[in-house]
Amino acid sequence: MNRAFARCAWRSLFVLFLLVFSASTWAQDAEPEVIHYTSGGLSLQGFLYKPQGAGPFPAYLWNHGSEKNAGPANRVAKFWTDQGFVYFKPIRSGHGGNPGPYIGDQQKAIYRSFASQAAKFQQVAALHEKANDDVVAAYRWLRAQPFVDPKRIVVAGGSFGGIQTLLTAERDAREALGVKCFVAMSPAAMSWSPFWADRLEKAVKNARAPIFLLQAQNDFNLGPSHVLGPLVDAKGSPNRHQVFPTHLLPGGDPNDHQQGHAAFFADPSAWEKEILAYLHDCGER
Repeated sequence: MNRAFARCAWRSLFVLFLLVFSASTWAQDAEPEVIHYTSGGLSLQGFLYKPQGAGPFPAYLWNHGSEKNAGPANRVAKFWTDQGFVYFKPIRSGHGGNPGPYIGDQQKAIYRSFASQAAKFQQVAALHEKANDDVVAAYRWLRAQPFVDPKRIVVAGGSFGGIQTLLTAERDAREALGVKCFVAMSPAAMSWSPFWADRLEKAVKNARAPIFLLQAQNDFNLGPSHVLGPLVDAKGSPNRHQVFPTHLLPGGDPNDHQQGHAAFFADPSAWEKEILAYLHDCGER
């Protein structure tokens, strides 16, 4: 009887543990409002998360990477709404079911069609410049919302989204968009080349608002930090760059560069102190 009771008690404790673990996991999530913004005559969807209250709130606009099926980012969004930010993840054309060609397919066609590396890059760069129209349209949509403080919007992104972030920083200076500051994670790290180095050097030099450029040590390529980092630092505080320690999720493979790339982007515990300190120095916090 005692053994049976003990087994029953352990089962009950195990079930309780699962319930508590599940509840804590669910509590980390936030559910988005699906909105539509217009860019180039196309209706594009995005995922919007808001803190409690009427605002106006600061906002964190996140530019997704190259993934075709870009979707919500509930747990990262929960981190930012807990900090009092609106979190907005606009989806660019050709991604996530949005109309328009997918940039990954377009790049493959370019690689097949052009022999010269310089010609290939010229065409690829033009695709990213065109995609930047979606980013700017999304920013302008966000800036016009009554619950957003238009003077306190951060534009951020990782990988292809990091490229978009630096292109937006350059465009912000050219068009006086009014972005507060920029957070660029691993821009072009998966496709780094002398061509991307030259193009993004130009973007960094032309930018006026502060930039934080960051990567994890186990990213695909640390060229963005080695080449662009000193240029960012030379612009003076609060501009900065940082290479973070090797990033691994529990059970992660140290040979998997996605651990230092997309998994790093999605793990606030890896970068929250540094990004929040940067936003404080920018006058955002």
